[in-house]
Amino acid sequence: MEVLMEQLIRRFTLSSNEYLSRDCVGYYRDLYLRFREPGNPDFLNTLKNTLNNYCPSVLKSARQEVYDRVKRDIPDIMKAEKLEEAVVAVVPRSKALMSPNQLGFRDAVQECVRILQANGYSGITDGISCIMRHTNTKTTHIHKNLPGFDNCGSEPYVGITNDTCHINADVVRDKTVILIDDIYTKTVNVDEDCIQALYDAGAARVVFYAVAYTYRRSSYRKGA
Repeated sequence: MEVLMEQLIRRFTLSSNEYLSRDCVGYYRDLYLRFREPGNPDFLNTLKNTLNNYCPSVLKSARQEVYDRVKRDIPDIMKAEKLEEAVVAVVPRSKALMSPNQLGFRDAVQECVRILQANGYSGITDGISCIMRHTNTKTTHIHKNLPGFDNCGSEPYVGITNDTCHINADVVRDKTVILIDDIYTKTVNVDEDCIQALYDAGAARVVFYAVAYTYRRSSYRKGA
């Protein structure tokens, strides 16, 4: 991992594999340690709102945490990558139908885009809705049965994004895309597959950003 001290964000590489045809530069701000562990960005779990049981005030607070980070980090990433223009997109939730209270992460990113556009970043394009899930997939962070939650859908496989999402190629064709997710976990390959789907749709380049990177002692090393 390369730490950009002036921005306090870290750069890493998503390495090519069966899901991703080329290396991709990535950035993240926080380490995801374990839910409820001191210092862990639990607000990301809150915003998932899997059981749709968090009250509006709690969701608003969690959304603000995301907003503060993304609004600060998108300009830093554009500066580091020397980008004058970029389409900002979000990795879609695993399920096709989500209530508005389960889309807080996406909404926070979209609000950041709107504010940045209004404050001098005219080269940023809102591509938040350019990847839309139409078929359910397995929610990968849930490893046990949860009462009231039907975790239907396929586990990640090569090409799952193209199979289960509609991508508006007109938005990303020949453009640089900053693809944003809440948490990156190496070996899950959901993000790698989504990056590849953007390339398949004609994107010229994809830069990845996650608010948090899952910390695993065995894999947390330079370049991991």
